[in-house]
Amino acid sequence: MKSKTQMAITGFVRRASQLTMLSSALVLVSFFQMSTPAFAADPVVCLNTTKGPIYIRVFLSMVPNTAGAFLDLVQRGFYSGSAFHRVESWCIQGGGPNGNPNGVFVHPESGQVRRLRLEINRNLSHSGPGVVAMARTQDRNSASCQFYITKQQSRFLDGNYAIFGGVVQGMNTVYSIRPGDGILGAEIVSDGASPAPQEQQVEEPPPPTPQPRSRRGTRSSQTSPVQQEKPQDSGF
Repeated sequence: MKSKTQMAITGFVRRASQLTMLSSALVLVSFFQMSTPAFAADPVVCLNTTKGPIYIRVFLSMVPNTAGAFLDLVQRGFYSGSAFHRVESWCIQGGGPNGNPNGVFVHPESGQVRRLRLEINRNLSHSGPGVVAMARTQDRNSASCQFYITKQQSRFLDGNYAIFGGVVQGMNTVYSIRPGDGILGAEIVSDGASPAPQEQQVEEPPPPTPQPRSRRGTRSSQTSPVQQEKPQDSGF
């Protein structure tokens, strides 16, 4: 049988241990709260490119981890001097440091590459042009800093890539981007509560240039348009 003194000591140690665990948990919660950008609503980011501005509403309320990581890179000035290295009929992709197509974000404090766990919100879809999502390798949890912007509906990517934003102004700039065009800088221009650039309907791609016809009324074989390439998942 334990004496009253031993029982009292055991109870004290147990309560002290519980208080220590609770204190550690509160410190951890406080750390994450301080590390998360504080915005009243979904903020708007402006990508200043060599072809003009692209305004993106960032869905912080819907995909907080992915959106928060993107906003963190914007605030760090990480995208300044990067480039769009990939331009296809259905998307543009960039964000790698110094235009590196294999570039990732290395945390300056820890020296570790930051990888993001795939975050999917079923209310978001590659339903048309202007969708902004994180690029990655074949590893579903390998996204780091690169992103892509769609130029057309690309639902085949739904559930496999983390959508975190949408273009609200500047799709004509997106359509004009060519490989090597750069990002001069990125900045948060609205915290979601203050007025943002007027949101516009996504512009349609510029119409194709009319092709000359032969005398018989059929298209010349030398000027026949190339059939539109079907989007394919090339792994990002």
